[in-house]
Amino acid sequence: MKLLFCKQCNDIFRLFVDHPKTCHCGKTTGRYEEDGLHAWYSGPAIPLGFANGSFVHALQFQPHGPGLGKDFHAFVIPQVCDTFIKQDESTTI
Repeated sequence: MKLLFCKQCNDIFRLFVDHPKTCHCGKTTGRYEEDGLHAWYSGPAIPLGFANGSFVHALQFQPHGPGLGKDFHAFVIPQVCDTFIKQDESTTI
């Protein structure tokens, strides 16, 4: 799962295929392409990722009681990534 962290307002949000999503301050925007794998983003953002299988596993084994929840694998996506492209201001989105 691809997410964006806006460095301006500290909002973190996931992307959708059917429409662009924007952070709280409106400076970071992103969207999945129709294939559901590739995505683009713009603005003062840091791209993030969840390992889907690890995330689903953590959801399935969410503890009922107090204490820490189940860990899952999350990561900062590299600045240069074939499946998550940063658009600059001169690019039409």
